[in-house]
Amino acid sequence: MRTTSVSQDNARFGYGEGGTIIEIADPLPPRYWDHPANAWSPLLTSRIPGLEGVAIKYEGGHLSGSFKDRIMAATLGELLAREPHCPGVVVPSSGNAAVSAAALCARAALPMVAIVPAATPQERILPVLARGALVARFGEGPSQSYALADELGQTLGFFRLYSTFASPWAEWGCRSLGREIAAQTRSVARLVAPVSAGPVLIGTANGLREAGRDLPPLVAVQAAGCAPIAAAFASGANEVSPWDSPVETAAAAIADRLAGYPQDGTRVLEAVRESGGSAEAVTDAELAEARAALFAYDGIDAEFSACAGIAWLRRPQTPKLEGTVCIATASGFKHTFAGDVPPAPAAPSPLRHRLESVLAGLPQPAILLG
Repeated sequence: MRTTSVSQDNARFGYGEGGTIIEIADPLPPRYWDHPANAWSPLLTSRIPGLEGVAIKYEGGHLSGSFKDRIMAATLGELLAREPHCPGVVVPSSGNAAVSAAALCARAALPMVAIVPAATPQERILPVLARGALVARFGEGPSQSYALADELGQTLGFFRLYSTFASPWAEWGCRSLGREIAAQTRSVARLVAPVSAGPVLIGTANGLREAGRDLPPLVAVQAAGCAPIAAAFASGANEVSPWDSPVETAAAAIADRLAGYPQDGTRVLEAVRESGGSAEAVTDAELAEARAALFAYDGIDAEFSACAGIAWLRRPQTPKLEGTVCIATASGFKHTFAGDVPPAPAAPSPLRHRLESVLAGLPQPAILLG
């Protein structure tokens, strides 16, 4: 996949000739990442059995609850520096990008329209509406949302805030992840991340390079029910083709057919191969088990899609590698508020028996949960 580097000042929205991906040659400015005493997200050593050597970069503590804040902060920051009188923005999204953009647009008093797939659950839409944005449901998946956003952007004269490689600021903004990881750990032996279009993995890798680190093997993990990059990797293909099978996964945030922009997937495919890494696919059952394990052992509430890397690492056949860093891309608050949480692990029997004895002696009834 051809990429072209341009200066920060010359970066413009869209692909180059023949679908060439445009990336910014200039390093990400310190204003987007230089905060070592207050990093955007922690790097946590996992306690999940079998993952003791894995560090989790948990992105759920952002203003909007996902790594998309890194993309939107850089994109919107550069946009408003160039066009302080921007009339508004349009954001195609399966949920996280829209919530992130709405949070930042609220702070900038900037009108915003989000385009989400028709089946997007209400709990992903309400946080966008609560921040004053308008939301239109349209189409089956992200690809159709992007097509409508293109049309509305031109019709309304609104700037398009995308989190695919169509926006050079998407990958650029994700470099802050690599800069932070470089400051938080002495070495990265392997970098694992859930991937839809892929700027999070490529941007993190480029951020590590900007920090003077060697490029580790990169592992892109997708949901088996919509995995165009993993399918291309498994088949030995040189390019990614759009996913033409039914989309059968609850991992909506990473379920992108890449229809209309398969070059994004090819960019990731080439990167994982060049790094000595891989592209993998995990089942929804594995994702659910990974989410439950993160709750039970690490106290982390991660979005279903954000658990893809952990799901792959938990497989018995996955090579164990000390120094692995896995990105958990978003908080699970939208699931949790909707009551979609894994069963609580059973409390130790001695504690339960003692509590039952104490509660039985109270003057009014108490119900013990868990």
